[in-house]
Amino acid sequence: MDEGGLSRGIRALWGADSKPRRGPKPTVTVHEIASAAMGIADGEGLEAVTMAAVAGRLELTTMALYRYVDSRRDLLAVAGDAALGKPPARSKRSGWRRQVGEWAREEFAQLTAHPWVLDIVLDGPPTGPRSVAWMDSGMQAIGTTGLDPEQAASALLVVDGYVRSMVTQARQYGDGTGWARDLASVIDTDEFPAVSTALAAGAFDDDDGSGGFPSEQDFEFGLGLVLDGIDRLVSRRRY
Repeated sequence: MDEGGLSRGIRALWGADSKPRRGPKPTVTVHEIASAAMGIADGEGLEAVTMAAVAGRLELTTMALYRYVDSRRDLLAVAGDAALGKPPARSKRSGWRRQVGEWAREEFAQLTAHPWVLDIVLDGPPTGPRSVAWMDSGMQAIGTTGLDPEQAASALLVVDGYVRSMVTQARQYGDGTGWARDLASVIDTDEFPAVSTALAAGAFDDDDGSGGFPSEQDFEFGLGLVLDGIDRLVSRRRY
């Protein structure tokens, strides 16, 4: 693989950072570094993931950590890629809709477990091996529709965007925050009639013991709409 402009940490995740370096032999791997960073992010949030904090967890000096990753941004990129885990095994005998649906549900579960991944700002599209593995898995699944590669890639981006938006909204609305109840107490029904009607109907309730937003029903409803759209695109290509 051409290293190009890839960072030291990302190259190491690919197993491509094999050039000998001066100084002491490596005592940890980039995967151990990623795991340490993930542990901090899961427990304390992304802001707590610093070079010093990760080095301390691994019993290294902060300067020693720079032998493995170029910067804190590189460290976060490595941790974010590792946090994605492996994509689900494809049910190759299933139709594209079921395959893409399973892909979306697994991505939602993984990002829900590590929502801080969505806060990582990269210099460009993700280039880590786990990110590419998810992309490849999704492309294989949606590729069975017969869409050309450009359309398949665009359609998969829509699915991925839907999943990520639901995770983001879940973080905003939370579990049992009482948002709907609080809003209903101040909203002017004449000025905001549509929202008021939805509030009165319980459409935004998040403190009823159902587990907050989005529920499984919420997620499946939106995913169905996205897949219906792709299905229509596929159907138009057939006729």
